[in-house]
Amino acid sequence: MKSKRIPGSSSRRKTPWDAKPGLTPVELFIKSNYLTHYDEKHPHLDQTNEAELINSYPVTECPYCASHKLIRSGFDSNGIQMYRCKDCGRRFTRITGTIFQDHKISVTEWIEYCLDLMGYNSLNATAKVNKNSYTTSKYWMEKIFLLLQSIADEMELSGTVYIDEKMYRAASRDLIEVNGSKLRGISRNQYCIAIGYDGHDTYCYVEGTGKTSIPKTWKAFGAHITPGSKLIHDKEKAHVTLVKRLDLKSTAYDSKGLHGLRDKENPLDPINRQCFLLERFLDAHQGFNRNNLQDYCNLFMFLVNPPLNKLEKIKKLLDSAMTSAVTLKFRECFKVHSDD
Repeated sequence: MKSKRIPGSSSRRKTPWDAKPGLTPVELFIKSNYLTHYDEKHPHLDQTNEAELINSYPVTECPYCASHKLIRSGFDSNGIQMYRCKDCGRRFTRITGTIFQDHKISVTEWIEYCLDLMGYNSLNATAKVNKNSYTTSKYWMEKIFLLLQSIADEMELSGTVYIDEKMYRAASRDLIEVNGSKLRGISRNQYCIAIGYDGHDTYCYVEGTGKTSIPKTWKAFGAHITPGSKLIHDKEKAHVTLVKRLDLKSTAYDSKGLHGLRDKENPLDPINRQCFLLERFLDAHQGFNRNNLQDYCNLFMFLVNPPLNKLEKIKKLLDSAMTSAVTLKFRECFKVHSDD
């Protein structure tokens, strides 16, 4: 059986002269400097101090059977402390059962990747900067999606809350046509994203395709706005359910009547700004599968919400990665199967 090659999985370590004997001085110089830079971007696991980092996280239970009867059991080849479970007998490390299980990329490189993402860079751009294949960048992104999948579960906007709906187009390959013509206006060719902002946190929820509705609005915001808050919004009729059921103090504006106002004069500018930033972020990843739209919205929330310092965000994400029982294998991510 022959394995199918995953598109975009070509290594960026390759040069045109890898199989060529007797390189010219120019070819040798370019290749040497390129590989030196590549190796700086991709340090081997034993060349970093990540074993010390990983070993600093406490281990309290077996990732296989949840037993608390553990003993230390030596170190792996990279200096990471190993444990053995007295109940099931299996050996493991702190990162077993996390997104770093069986990782071949150093934590240092993963941090650089995350910092690039925070600059609203696309996967292609991030892959090129870090000299990774596109599939590696995509694989890391999917792992980050796993870590952020519950980011909004406990988010609650309060005080003065601005809300709106941002329509975002379907991918070109998914556009629906009727009698040879694409649907126009607010239709199934556009996704409705509910957005809320209270001056501190931004909340996003993908309602689905087409125009919002009372049930969609309640599902999006009902558990994420503190009762009694002040609601500033446009005159979308579906918002009435929030005002009544959450006892909100409503101030509604006719969005058409605000056209032409300067930003600082527009009472809806705070939420308009969040809509603009979300669209800019999504456009940086053009062509992405819209089935992952909520995942990208989760990433956007992580990027724009506190903590605002990028390094503090990295610490928060790294702590979650080291302690969350979520993992994803490369082949599962791309669902590649062998030929029969």
